[in-house]
Amino acid sequence: MKALAALRSASGTGPRFALLMGLVVASSIPTLDTLLQDVPVLVGLRDGREGLHGPTGCMYAAGFDAASSDLANILRSLSRPGALHKCIGDHTLVPYRGALATLVLLALAAGLYWWLPAARERWRRMVPLETVDADGALRAELAALCARTGVRARLRFCVDPARMTAGASVYGRSGSYTVSLHSGLLPQLGTDPEGFRAVVLHELAHVHHRDVDHAYASTALWRAYVLLALIPTFAVTGWILILALSGLKSPWWPAAAPTLLAPVLIGLLLAGLVHLARADLLRRRELFADRRAVAWGADAANWQRADPAAPGAPWLRRLTALLGTHPRWEERRQALADADRLDRVSPLAMFLTGISAALLYRSLATLPVLSDGPGSLWITAGAVTPVLCFALGLPLVRASGTADGDGRSAAVAGLWLGFGLLLGEFVSSGQVRLDWMLPRPQYLLVFPLIAAVPAVWWSQSLRLALALPRQGQRWTAAVGCALVTATVLWAGLRWWHTGGMALSLGAVGNQGAELAAYYARTVPGDWHGYGPDLSAFAGGLALLTPLSGTMLVGAATLLMWLVPLALALLQRAGPGGTGLRLRRTLGAGLAGALVCGAGLVLAQLMMNQSRPATTGAAAAPSVVIHVWWVTVTVLAACLLTAAVVAARAGRSRLLRGLLAAQVVQLFAYAEVFLLFSADGCLGPLNTAFDVCRWRPANGLIIDGQVTSLTLVNAILGSACAALAGAGLAWAVRRLRGRPTADSAAEPAPTAAFRPPSTLLKAGTLLALTAPAVVLAAVTFTQPSAADDPRLWQDAADAAGKQRGPAPPAKAPQTRAWQAASWLNNGGTRHAQQINAASLALNSELLKAASGKRNADGKVTLDEKAFHRRCGALSRQVEKARDYFPAPGQDLQKKWSRALNQVHHGAQECQDATVPRKGTPHRTDAERGRLFTASLNEIVNGMRTFGTAVQDIKKTATSPAK
Repeated sequence: MKALAALRSASGTGPRFALLMGLVVASSIPTLDTLLQDVPVLVGLRDGREGLHGPTGCMYAAGFDAASSDLANILRSLSRPGALHKCIGDHTLVPYRGALATLVLLALAAGLYWWLPAARERWRRMVPLETVDADGALRAELAALCARTGVRARLRFCVDPARMTAGASVYGRSGSYTVSLHSGLLPQLGTDPEGFRAVVLHELAHVHHRDVDHAYASTALWRAYVLLALIPTFAVTGWILILALSGLKSPWWPAAAPTLLAPVLIGLLLAGLVHLARADLLRRRELFADRRAVAWGADAANWQRADPAAPGAPWLRRLTALLGTHPRWEERRQALADADRLDRVSPLAMFLTGISAALLYRSLATLPVLSDGPGSLWITAGAVTPVLCFALGLPLVRASGTADGDGRSAAVAGLWLGFGLLLGEFVSSGQVRLDWMLPRPQYLLVFPLIAAVPAVWWSQSLRLALALPRQGQRWTAAVGCALVTATVLWAGLRWWHTGGMALSLGAVGNQGAELAAYYARTVPGDWHGYGPDLSAFAGGLALLTPLSGTMLVGAATLLMWLVPLALALLQRAGPGGTGLRLRRTLGAGLAGALVCGAGLVLAQLMMNQSRPATTGAAAAPSVVIHVWWVTVTVLAACLLTAAVVAARAGRSRLLRGLLAAQVVQLFAYAEVFLLFSADGCLGPLNTAFDVCRWRPANGLIIDGQVTSLTLVNAILGSACAALAGAGLAWAVRRLRGRPTADSAAEPAPTAAFRPPSTLLKAGTLLALTAPAVVLAAVTFTQPSAADDPRLWQDAADAAGKQRGPAPPAKAPQTRAWQAASWLNNGGTRHAQQINAASLALNSELLKAASGKRNADGKVTLDEKAFHRRCGALSRQVEKARDYFPAPGQDLQKKWSRALNQVHHGAQECQDATVPRKGTPHRTDAERGRLFTASLNEIVNGMRTFGTAVQDIKKTATSPAK
């Protein structure tokens, strides 16, 4: 009960403060690491080549061209992704250099946090309370107020003689606070004691809520960040711009201006974000302090004060009010008069949270320990979820679950959170891009849905959880709902970073011809005439495959509809109590399943027109395309059902849409199984067979392919469709002048309500859960089912590689930078290692030549020693092969030809000295001839190798034209 009471009185701003401070700390690590890396280079900068160090040099070594496009540079970097990752890791001389510098920043922030209260006291020249309270009346009044509030922190009072207003303030550090009474407040103890008590109680409320800790900790940390990170970043960028504008040839200016200016834009965005978010948080905590002071007995009439007149237009005053840390008196009076005002979600708060989340992910993704894998996304989702859950959940907890929670507040909060993610992603992604605008920016619009789906799901599911009969059940259900919310948010962010970003960059274009070429080699049959189908196939795979094989997302999507269903069935029976109206919802799902069956029949009839006359292998192309359109039909039926059900629902729109879509999904899989198992017996609906026979194996294979692509995506897509349907219905009602409230859309039943029996509840839950769990288990445990979508996506990737590498840089200066970076970041090292291995082999030859000879005048070779030397040379060549391609097609041909020649000679040397198992038997004479030929090949290869290295060095040192 204490925990519930604490939640009901909580302000909910703690998670937002934690997110904001976490963002500042996370941003400090990459920012300081970049500064420590760039400043020594800039000090001795003479020409553009000195700028090709660290990650910059690795990017140019991989073929980066500032005059090219983002997509072309991505394709170049993906030609050797392992080499790029290793190069960047090797250049991090101190892996935790940025983290160590951040520790210094945190130490400075801690010093500021400790020093600021003392500095304020000396600056304001505070006077001890005893000097102005001769009779002790003031101290007695303050002691009585402290006793009334129960504040246990170490607290002292002083007077600010320079402040003539009738106010007060509190400052200090954790565990030790000082309340500064303005000199204009002291006379009110005799003239207006209630006004005096209201001011003091307000400051004591700040102490009770630990607002001083939040304010001073955020101030100290932000000032330390500005001093050590932000100002130096601006200075470094300004110095680079000055050098670039002065005529110095820079690898980044002007072609890569977005990448160069991205730190400045991110710094400005971070500065504005921190100030706006901190001001918004402090204003909100002021309102909660007012509420607490009134709860302690302060007279609300003391808040009847007039706001000072401010010049400027009303919109300008509202804009500048966002920068202040104290709300207007009118806003404070409204918050006291309207008890629910503080429970409403602030769009500004959600928008700033979204920006914080995007910047936090970008900062975390640059850390070596989080650069690989989804760790940075998990931390981001884990930081945002408490903010979302507290903002939308506290109003329900305070109302003991009786509040609606299904209105527009959750959707609006989620949309603003998504818009913040969109802006943060757009700005921060410029750090790794060249283009000011993404080639396909429309895909950025997915961010509002990425945030709105978990927000609305959490709000509606928590309402069901709080309606459970027992407190333990409510807590357990709430924690489970929060975990599902975090996973769904993580899944949305992961989809963007694994698939959506590639779509926005145009990496998935018209790949129909590529897929046709791939299938022509792997699947027999005539693929002519399937170009449009394959184009749709390629684009659809890019949308569906990023999350289709993730087991964690599969479990979350299963719980997205299973948890609300279980919560609705566990509640006490009542007419319309849950808002899910299970009978109508399940009935709508059955209607959607019938629509899906009709769609499958229509797809069969349409595909039958392009079905080849002969069956067997010739029908394989038609079957592949047919399976794809069956997949599209299943997805479309689920999305359409969810949208229609949500549009017509009154409450719990999202949950009802998900339940109905799940019914459609389960029946659709059964329909697909029946259609393809009975293939050959359906006349015009046949796909690949004409002989009537029951083929359950065929039905399972096709069903597995459809399930692997739709099991996860159908639920996530249905959630998005439900929000879209509910939003469209709300807009139509608003345009027609009808009530838009959820309660008005669903009238109460007039007939007598008959609660379902426990057996019926258990049967409903089992009938829906069992097949879904079995399908999920089969899909995510059988490699064939889980790998099919991956193989389909790999089809487009494999076919895309047939286009060959991206064209080389055309500008001579860029090619020189690429060659220099190629040499500096590993090319020279690999060349030296190959030369060293070759010299070791020559030394072994000289050693053998100077040894004893036999009666025939021939030397005796140490075959094992030569086998080791040749093996070492072969391994060094293999390492060089894994390095970046040489800059330019002409240089790469020479480099590759030399490596192949040396590698072949080294392997022949190994086979001649110590034959591998399974190789044909050779006589000693044959082995001798093979050994001599291999040495000659190595010598010729090393000669070509030296020429290739010299050509690359000439390119690197060639003057700019």
